[in-house]
Amino acid sequence: MTQIATAPTTISTGPAPGTPAAAGTTTSAAERRATARRHFFTGTPGRMRILAVVASLACLGFALSGFFALRALDSSVNRAAANTEQVVRVQQIYADLLRADAATTNGFLQGGLEPVDLRSTYDSAMARVSRNIAEAANAQPADGEALSLLNERLGTYVTYVDQARTYNRQVLPVGAQYLTLASDQLRTDILPIVDNLRAANQDRAQTELGAGKVAALALGMGVLTLGLLGLIGWWLAQKTHRILSLPLAAAFALVAGGVGLTLTMMASTASTMSTVRDGDFSSAVNLASARAAAYDAKSNEALTLVKRGSGAANQAAYEKALAAALDAVDKAGFGPGKPPGLAARLGTYSTLHDAIRKADDSGDWDKAVALATSTKSGSANAAFDEFDAGSEGKLKDKASSAIAALDGLQRPLFPWLVGLAGILAALAAARSMTPRIEEYR
Repeated sequence: MTQIATAPTTISTGPAPGTPAAAGTTTSAAERRATARRHFFTGTPGRMRILAVVASLACLGFALSGFFALRALDSSVNRAAANTEQVVRVQQIYADLLRADAATTNGFLQGGLEPVDLRSTYDSAMARVSRNIAEAANAQPADGEALSLLNERLGTYVTYVDQARTYNRQVLPVGAQYLTLASDQLRTDILPIVDNLRAANQDRAQTELGAGKVAALALGMGVLTLGLLGLIGWWLAQKTHRILSLPLAAAFALVAGGVGLTLTMMASTASTMSTVRDGDFSSAVNLASARAAAYDAKSNEALTLVKRGSGAANQAAYEKALAAALDAVDKAGFGPGKPPGLAARLGTYSTLHDAIRKADDSGDWDKAVALATSTKSGSANAAFDEFDAGSEGKLKDKASSAIAALDGLQRPLFPWLVGLAGILAALAAARSMTPRIEEYR
């Protein structure tokens, strides 16, 4: 019997080799990924993610605003100190120019060779002027053009003074004309430049001294960030019934610390700047003005005598300058009855000046000159020197105190600390929702 063999039937359970997988499997995975992306920012977990991003961005905003605002505030303090020094420097130039002129005119009255002490006073004052012009040009480039013009015109003044001395030694009347030219040129061509420089630098200093509010931007951003973090924390507590989120609490604490540093720097800077502006700075500026006006009066006293009967305009200028000096002394806080008696010293000098004018007006010019050039105790020059020494000491004290107070405000680490606190808060805020989102998986 013949048997016929048959091959066993094999049931296929999968695709043949090389056959592509079923499309349904791939489509299902893609759909799952697309669905996950669509729902990443939906539902409670999605809202948590959004709030974490918002909180983190707010903290970064505080970090940036705090860093740059406090850096700007610190720079403002530096500029305020530099501008205060420049104001004092320019005021010193103004006063020294008039001091040199007063010494020259007073020495001219004595005829012949100029007294050594007065020549020394002139030379010292002009040397300080040259040094302060150079320092002022280096300290404030914006003043460079005006200072260059000032230096140029000073050359003409010095030339007139030298010619006046030369002719005065020869007892020639033309010397008086050159002296008048020098004094007129000083007041019409030189002092107005210095006065403009003084006003410009005083305005700069006043502007910087009032710039303490620049940190308000950082403070405002910090308060808004704290409010936002507080609202997010409240929402999270309502949704999860958990009172505290440690990362969110850490972010809040870091921002609060940054706000505290900002508030401390802002308050101390604003307070100190205001005190300096209305106190030592104002006093120093007024004392410098008083000294300049007093030297102007002293110079006009001598010019009145040099012009021998035709110096009425100089006497009027003396009276105006002395009144300005007394007013500035009072504004500086050293008015009548206040130590060290600057107003009283000017009053004594004014009384002795009246004696000089009385002698000259009565026709005794020689006596008037003798009174005007005497350096003995009780003379007009001695009284003026007392005012000069007392006001110079107080001016240095006030200027140094103002600059020291501003230098003490510099806190270069504060901007970095506030910026770092904001960045760390942003990192903490970014992780603030992770534990709660995990609970939904």
